[in-house]
Amino acid sequence: MTTMTLIALVVVVVLFLTLLAIRFHVGLSLMLAGLVGVVLLRGSDAAVSTVSNQPFSTAADYSLTIVPLFILMGVLAVNARLAQAGFDLASRVLRKLPGGTALASLSGSALFAAVTGSSVATVATMARVSTDAIVKAGNGIRLAAGVVCAGGTLGVLIPPSIVLVLYGVVTDENIGHLLLAGIGPGLLTVLAYAVTVVVVATRERRRAPVPAGTAGGAVDGSDREPVTPPKLDLTGFGFLVVIFLVSIGTIYFGVATPTEAASFGAMAALVILLIRTRPPRWLSSIKNSIVEAVGLTAMTFLLMTGAGVFTYFLALSGASTALVNAVLAADLAPYLVLGLCLVLLLPLGMFLDGISMILIAAPLLHPILVGYGFDGIWLGVLIVKVAEMALITPPVGMNAFVYSGSVPEAGLGRIFRGIVPFIVADIVVVALLVLLPDIVTFLPYLSSA
Repeated sequence: MTTMTLIALVVVVVLFLTLLAIRFHVGLSLMLAGLVGVVLLRGSDAAVSTVSNQPFSTAADYSLTIVPLFILMGVLAVNARLAQAGFDLASRVLRKLPGGTALASLSGSALFAAVTGSSVATVATMARVSTDAIVKAGNGIRLAAGVVCAGGTLGVLIPPSIVLVLYGVVTDENIGHLLLAGIGPGLLTVLAYAVTVVVVATRERRRAPVPAGTAGGAVDGSDREPVTPPKLDLTGFGFLVVIFLVSIGTIYFGVATPTEAASFGAMAALVILLIRTRPPRWLSSIKNSIVEAVGLTAMTFLLMTGAGVFTYFLALSGASTALVNAVLAADLAPYLVLGLCLVLLLPLGMFLDGISMILIAAPLLHPILVGYGFDGIWLGVLIVKVAEMALITPPVGMNAFVYSGSVPEAGLGRIFRGIVPFIVADIVVVALLVLLPDIVTFLPYLSSA
């Protein structure tokens, strides 16, 4: 590697981190830093060519059609009040368990995160409403903070996961297999979080005995208010199941490709929206859904375009190839390399959301770990899982700061203390995925058998 290449790498990395530090948009930060690197290595003409070609090549990639379709499907489902139906059902079924409202919030976060593909957006949306409901039900604000911050990470594994789709695009892994592979780990994570909620809520209840005449205990100086069970909307929940079967079930049974399945799911969500919306509101509901879906899609594609420019610079510099060759030549133990690669993802949560982390880290880590003989589908789920863990890992987990902005009275200290039990649950889940890889690979390889 030449001196000029090393200088270019240093300049690009410093510029990128500086732009992130001043809260410049991540996609634009990647693009600008990558373009500066291209100018240093190949001149301004190459940079102009890159910035003019990359947006088109990203948007014209047929495999990425699945992204706006899944986003549209999710937005239509939310506007058809299907996520609310799932949340209400969970609230009704789980309300008698310790932390029942927190468990219902966990299910709501999982549904919303799966729809948006963004952990940060989920936390920002769920923070205020969930916190008020959980505290009113008699639990502490620390539990509320932990549930909301951790719950936002669930959408990366539970299909339809935009993050897993993007991982498949940047690594050329089978997208259908990745989506199926996320089901087992996603359910395992939900179970681990649910157990954590019950344990924490039970401990809180023991610390604050139940006053006479109430259904719960005093928390933060206030008694629990009676909670009226929400009305059940079994039809809405049934429609939610239909969308899942249409979009993910068709992939599992080999009826449709992932892109076709996403289109089926979007069409099903549109029909359900029309069924559940009164005729005068049809046009406004559809219009609002399309506008929201276009905004989310534009944000995602801007991130991908910026990541494409940055990745092109890394390819020009030879840094990616040099890194892969250096690690493979070191002849380290495979699981040591795996552990180091996963740990390296944690600091990225200080600056980036899940999508950005995957777009930057996956092209670098995937070839290294595949070179050590690890299964690409299993790796995809593991990397995505740890990337989202980074968003709740102290001292600068991004989800904690987003939650703090929405619920300032919580305080960062209490927020991180509330998150710690969920980090322990995540570590247990990651350990199980490493020790029992069939949790990840069973469904995708069964479907292709």
